[in-house]
Amino acid sequence: MQTAMLTQIGNYQIESTLGEGAAGIVYRARRMDAAIGHTDSDAPIVALKVLRPEVITQPQVLACFQFEGRILSRLRHPGILCVYETGMDDGHMYTVMELIDGYSLDKYLLAQKRLPVSESIKLARQTAEALDYLHSHGYAHRDIKPANLMYALDGRLVLYDFGTVIRIKDGTDYESGVYGTPAFLAPEQIEAGAKIDGRADLYALGIMLYQMVTGRKPFYGSRQEVLDAHVYAEPPPPSKFARVPKSLEAVIMKSIAKQPAARFATGAQFAEALTQVEENLPPPTSSPWQRLRGWLQPNSV
Repeated sequence: MQTAMLTQIGNYQIESTLGEGAAGIVYRARRMDAAIGHTDSDAPIVALKVLRPEVITQPQVLACFQFEGRILSRLRHPGILCVYETGMDDGHMYTVMELIDGYSLDKYLLAQKRLPVSESIKLARQTAEALDYLHSHGYAHRDIKPANLMYALDGRLVLYDFGTVIRIKDGTDYESGVYGTPAFLAPEQIEAGAKIDGRADLYALGIMLYQMVTGRKPFYGSRQEVLDAHVYAEPPPPSKFARVPKSLEAVIMKSIAKQPAARFATGAQFAEALTQVEENLPPPTSSPWQRLRGWLQPNSV
C-alpha cells in the first residue's frame, strides 16, 4: 500500500485523496499551468486515478486499466464518465477523469430504501440511454449496478468503473469465469460459453430498476444460490413488495427475462418503454433533484 500521498502527477497538482482500491488511488487534482509551473485557480478540478506501482507489473491489471482509459477517452455522453487523458509519469500510470459532484447511487438507495416510481423511471431511462450509446459503439459494460453509478447534483446519473468492459463481437468466446456482481448478472454471464452482448447490461438495469421501486432485489441467498436463481428461478413480480403500476411492472419483467431475445433489444427501446409508462403517471409532489439535494445537504462538510 502507498503510505505517502503524491503531490503531483504529470501536469496535475494533487489536492486530496478521494478513494482507494486494491489496484489504484483516486485523487482530487487541478491542472497546472505548464508555462508558470503552478496551478491555475480557474482550472477545473478533476479526478486523477493512479495505478498503484506494485500492480503495474501484473499484466491483467495493467491491461484492464489501459483498456478502460482508452475506451472512456473515446466516449462522450452525459451519462458516461468523461476521461480527458491518460499517461505515465515517473513510473505512475494515471487517468484524468471528470469529477462528479454527488454520491454513488447505492449509498442513496441505502438511505432512501425505496424510490418513488417517477424518480426510478427517470434514473433508469438515463442509464438505458447511456447504455444504448455504449452498445452502439461496440462495448458491453458487464457490471451495471448502483455502486457503479454516480447520482450527480445536476441531476445526471453517470456510469463509471469500466474495468469489466468487453468489445461486442459476434461469435466471440469470452474468457472463462463469472465477471460482474452476482445480484445483477444476466443468465448468459453465468452460463459457460454463452454469448454476451448489450442485453446483459439491460438485464442488470432491470434488476436495478426492480430494486429502486421495491427496496429489494428479486433474489437472495448465497453467491451460488443467487447465480442459480438468475438462470433457473422465476423472479417474484415487483408488485408483491410495493405498489408498482402494472405498465412499469411489465417493463421490469420484460427486461429481466431469462432469454436475451425476450428482453428489450436496445437501450433505446428500454428508454422508450419507460417514457410511455411515465407519460401516464400522475405528477410527482416534488422533483427527484430536490429530494437528492435534501438528502445530500445534511452530509455536507
